[in-house]
Amino acid sequence: MYDFHLHLARLPQPKKLAITLQDQGLHFNAIACEPWEWEVLQKMDGNLFEGSTRSYGIHPMVASDVTEADWERLESLLDNYPEACVGECGLDKRYEGYSDDNGKPGLQEQAFRRQVELARDKHRDLHIHCVGDYSRIVKILEECGYPGKKSVIKTRKRAPKIHVIFHRFGGDISVVQSSQPMSPIFSLHQDSFRKKATLDAIPQIPAEQIRFETDADETFIATNLLKNESSDRIAQALKEQLEETMKLGG
Repeated sequence: MYDFHLHLARLPQPKKLAITLQDQGLHFNAIACEPWEWEVLQKMDGNLFEGSTRSYGIHPMVASDVTEADWERLESLLDNYPEACVGECGLDKRYEGYSDDNGKPGLQEQAFRRQVELARDKHRDLHIHCVGDYSRIVKILEECGYPGKKSVIKTRKRAPKIHVIFHRFGGDISVVQSSQPMSPIFSLHQDSFRKKATLDAIPQIPAEQIRFETDADETFIATNLLKNESSDRIAQALKEQLEETMKLGG
């Protein structure tokens, strides 16, 4: 099993939990979308990510707080971990910087564009967070030329195809259709099956473009009353939720 979007750094005892998840056959993409989360993953042995992946980015909820030093560090992390993805990043109307005082694009869009360009230039998958306007997200991706041209590695073989990944997908069929030139992947969460427009769109997504996620973070622990539970119990709860989501997806 594979959890396509997991906030490992936000869960209790992340190192121990990573080992437990691997032992139980649940691999994952560890999302680190704030500088403090990058630190947590940095302190973990790379062997803990065998069969799993990680992603470094700047979430729109903190886009207004990052410094130029943070941006330099993010680029350095991506250089040091060539297998790492970019994100999650995007736009969220609930947070500061979604637009400026005149209703024009704000700091969130500036941060998002910068990460799209990083993912394009470094040939990485891009994990998208969107609470608001999916059409605006797709337009920015198009304007930035993501995913860009396929690069050729030294052996003259083509580098693996990269994808735009719509995390916790909540869009409609127009998003599915308009994003097809970007090699999209639609990561489905239990919330993806609660909105009628998204529920109608899911059957139209090609099977090879669908993944599943828990998006588990500290709220997952609180909601499931797992605060004082063992890593074994938390890992089991993650597996159960992922299995439930996969069943919803047929």
